[in-house]
Amino acid sequence: MSWWYSLILAVPLLLLLLMTGLPSFGSPDGLSGIVRNAYTNEPVSGAVVSSSGSSVTTNGSGEFSVAERDATALSISRENYEATQFAVTPGAEDLEIQLRPTILQGQVTNQLTGDPIPGVTVMATGDGDATVKAITDDEGRYVLNNIPRNATVSVDLDGYSPHAQTVGESIEMDFEIRVDVVTGLITDDTGAPLPDATIQIGEAVTTSAPDGTYRLSGIPASGSVVVKKSGYREALADELPDDMVFNASLTRFVVRSLYATGLTVASDESWEALLQVADNTEVNAMVVDLKDSSGQVLYDTQVPLAREIGAVNELLDVRQKLDDLKERDLYSIARIVVFEDPILAEQRPELAIRDSTTGGLWVTYDGLAWVNAYERTVWQYNIDLAVEAANLGFDEIQLDYIRFPTDGLLETAEYGTDFGDETQSQAISGFLQQMQVALAPTGAYLAVDIFGFTLFEESDGGIGQQLESIEPYVDVICPMIYPSHFHPGAMGLDIPNNHPYEVILWSLQSGAERLGDKSYKFRPWIQDFSYGEGIEYGAAEVYAQIQATEDFGASGWMVWNAANVYSTEAFAKE
Repeated sequence: MSWWYSLILAVPLLLLLLMTGLPSFGSPDGLSGIVRNAYTNEPVSGAVVSSSGSSVTTNGSGEFSVAERDATALSISRENYEATQFAVTPGAEDLEIQLRPTILQGQVTNQLTGDPIPGVTVMATGDGDATVKAITDDEGRYVLNNIPRNATVSVDLDGYSPHAQTVGESIEMDFEIRVDVVTGLITDDTGAPLPDATIQIGEAVTTSAPDGTYRLSGIPASGSVVVKKSGYREALADELPDDMVFNASLTRFVVRSLYATGLTVASDESWEALLQVADNTEVNAMVVDLKDSSGQVLYDTQVPLAREIGAVNELLDVRQKLDDLKERDLYSIARIVVFEDPILAEQRPELAIRDSTTGGLWVTYDGLAWVNAYERTVWQYNIDLAVEAANLGFDEIQLDYIRFPTDGLLETAEYGTDFGDETQSQAISGFLQQMQVALAPTGAYLAVDIFGFTLFEESDGGIGQQLESIEPYVDVICPMIYPSHFHPGAMGLDIPNNHPYEVILWSLQSGAERLGDKSYKFRPWIQDFSYGEGIEYGAAEVYAQIQATEDFGASGWMVWNAANVYSTEAFAKE
């Protein structure tokens, strides 16, 4: 074929190109691409892709083509997806555009039974607190539209543990939520409803109503159930029944106790003599020193701080002594002296009360250093000892010297500035609150010794002991109501020491006026010793005090004699 003939054939094609214009980029058909789900990477059909001059809809394969080859931006939108703007790079071909889904759906079921749960509020909260919510239907299903970016979904229904989870790249999320409410009935051993019993699982706690019923919400996923009330034996359960209904019957138990020093308990002869008193009388409990006012811990404790400071005195084979008590079915009470602790104060002076005049340790008139009741390390030390004692098997932990000091140059006592405006009574109640939570799983009762005048004094007496602020955090309140310690004229009595019955009864009644229906928590210390002005004490005087506690309706009594020599005739079984 000659060259001139080829030129003639090419002329029409050249004229056509000049008329339509030469393409500047890529395909002569315009811009093309595919729209995909940003989470699943699947094609999105039905998405509207718009340029400045036209709009098209993606096909079943998510593909599109727009005629404007020179478009610099595309707008893409579709129901249940977040609309987006896509910048077109010059020369780009086969565009791939991601759309973020804005719909989330799923089902909420009972974790234990697998049943769907209707009426659950499902809420998604994202950037800028943008929120959408839905309620599950009869099948426990929900659909959330317009999910904001970076959303967290929360699931909430009264009676169930709340749950929250980030959405991430999810379009479907199912939730299993657990019942976090237990209900039941508490009765006494006669079957009568028992009000004011404490029901506790972990940090969740409530009390039974006047008809004995209770509802405890916010319970943890696991943990033992502890039901107790002062004046009764506790009830324990390792786990809850599947129907989340837990009933308990508490047996009446009035504590009648003697006090035993570490030296008495360590002596086989002296210990056996006390046990014989219990065998032959109505005594059914023992208070045993585990940490005394010298700061010594009187057994082989594994609490690290006690060992670090040299506080351990392995005087007691505590496990053997507990076995002795349990063999006789005697209620065991571990006495722990808290804030009078010379050993801790001297070994860790940063935890002690300081003397503002000398900069050294503050001491009482007897030369004893005290630890600072504001210091949380001091709190934790005693909490650790208490929990250890409870786990050893003691039925009750009794805290003594749970106060600020009363003698010495109090005006020079310096507590530091680390605790702001916290008052003394707030420090004491704060410590007791933490102790209560720590002891709860053990089932041990928590008791606290207070001065007798605390029943009358409405303030904290300058020592942090304020009756109303202490009561919520303890099972038993043990006022030390020693008639010999009241000054002449107190309660209208010339010599209170000569009126053991009246002093005990009137003191307890005074406290009951302030606590009302919580007065069952009182279990006083009474004296079996002679001191000060007035009569000598023997069996008759001790019995008079016991009679006062019973006439009042206290949850028991405890007898104090520092030498552990007791008027046993006062404890006759009759």
